[in-house]
Amino acid sequence: MKGVTKPPVPVVAAILFNEKRQILITQRLQNSHLGGLWEFPGGRVENGETAELALRRELKEELDLDIRTGKLFWQATFEYDIKTVDISFYFCSLQEKDPFIKPIGVQAYRWIEIEELTQFDFPPADREAIQRLRKDLAGLENLQG
Repeated sequence: MKGVTKPPVPVVAAILFNEKRQILITQRLQNSHLGGLWEFPGGRVENGETAELALRRELKEELDLDIRTGKLFWQATFEYDIKTVDISFYFCSLQEKDPFIKPIGVQAYRWIEIEELTQFDFPPADREAIQRLRKDLAGLENLQG
């Protein structure tokens, strides 16, 4: 119906580093919204679910991966062609040192260096998060350097 707007879909994404300081990215299934694009793993927050629970559930469902959720990194609203999402990016950590990942709900996954993020095609929300992440990490390294 014209003129009727749906409320934004609440979505969460994990910024997940391994011990080598590589970050986990996943490729969306080809037949899904934004199919084939790379993203930070995550998904929709179900009714009655906290963001932290949703992140743990989504990573378990899509990658058979157990994580700990950390601090909120960034939050924004993005309008796509078929829906609007309220997305929250959280820093997360692995529960195991070197987990075995099963790509159940994604086309592929990769552990990559921060500098490599620009070599992959991401949706707008993730691209914005990447810019902010690179800026924040560069600032951190300058403080430590």
